[in-house]
Amino acid sequence: MAQFQYRAMTGSGAVVRGVLDAPSRDQVVRQLRTRGLYPLDASERGAAGLRGLFPKNFRLGGRVTTRGLAMATQELSTLLKAGLELDRALGILVGLSDIGALKAPFEGVRNRVRDGMSFADALAGDPLSFPKFYVSMVRAGEHGGTLDVTLQRLTDYLSRTLAIREQITSALVYPSILLLTAGASIIIILVFVLPEFEPLFADAGKSLPLPTKIVMGAGDAIRTWGWLVLLMIVGGIVVLRRALRNPANRLKWDGFRLRWPVLGNLFASIEVERLMRTFGTLLSNGVPVPTALHLSKDVLSNTVLSTAIRDAAVSLREGERLAQRLARSKVFPPVTLDLIRIGEESGKLDEMLLRQADLDELRIKHKVDRALALLVPLLTIGLGMIVAGLIASMLVAIISVNDLALQ
Repeated sequence: MAQFQYRAMTGSGAVVRGVLDAPSRDQVVRQLRTRGLYPLDASERGAAGLRGLFPKNFRLGGRVTTRGLAMATQELSTLLKAGLELDRALGILVGLSDIGALKAPFEGVRNRVRDGMSFADALAGDPLSFPKFYVSMVRAGEHGGTLDVTLQRLTDYLSRTLAIREQITSALVYPSILLLTAGASIIIILVFVLPEFEPLFADAGKSLPLPTKIVMGAGDAIRTWGWLVLLMIVGGIVVLRRALRNPANRLKWDGFRLRWPVLGNLFASIEVERLMRTFGTLLSNGVPVPTALHLSKDVLSNTVLSTAIRDAAVSLREGERLAQRLARSKVFPPVTLDLIRIGEESGKLDEMLLRQADLDELRIKHKVDRALALLVPLLTIGLGMIVAGLIASMLVAIISVNDLALQ
């Protein structure tokens, strides 16, 4: 008889945990079903002990990514369109090798579906792998009898979201490499190259030009106190992250980020595009407006915008127009509010939101391209001038030392 740790879901959707004595895992599953519970997982206490060494929510199978979820959703949509039943489609999906870290989550979903749960409820049992808006769209698709179409819309949504994220990431690769290599070159010059010249300048220290003294002092400071500066930077980051756990501090910080020159407008555009696409996709799938708006705020990382959306969702239940409420928040661009207003008046809000998301995607691309067109030359010129200044300060000092030697 072994001890098994289990995790199960009640009929109301609550997750319960506990320990059972049983000869096998199958017996644990049977006991839980007898109690009216839906088993999620069960493992021997010795096996679970290894998981205790890792952080909570850590997956031994890897991290679930947007790309992986999009691929798995596309495969499942294709299987359902081919006429397969959900249970068999999930079985084929679990057997595929290219879904990676999603193999275990979808296997758990399949087991819960076999136990009589709906597909949406089965997905809700693993919130780490399947976001709330994903579950809500699936639930709406199940109710409407269009699950395969819904999964295809989810695939399109995830693919577009991934595309814009990768576009921004790719655009930042070259400036990041440029900044890192140039910064490393400057540190190498200050820490390793300049000390080789110190014996040459030792007898002429008082006659050295001011730029050379400044550069030599900077090199000495980095060699002596560089570890302290690095420690202060790391400590500052840790303190900032902890301070941002406070909702009031996080709200002030996110508002400050939106006011940054150039980048603040870009951050806002990315957030609005993500919001419009999620909101529009949920509406087009039949999710009610207040519910869709409430779910859409979960995709926002900026608390200023998510707070405005949360308040708007409350106002909608009181009969206020969405565009009117968002306009009072003063954080959304006028063109977005105009399209929302037109969508509300015409009864085609979902179409207008998705059209706005497409326009925002183009604007983001143009903003990123324009920012890079300005940033890369500025970085190149600025870092080049710093390196040139270091070399020039050394050359001036060498010339001055030679002049002293000739006198």
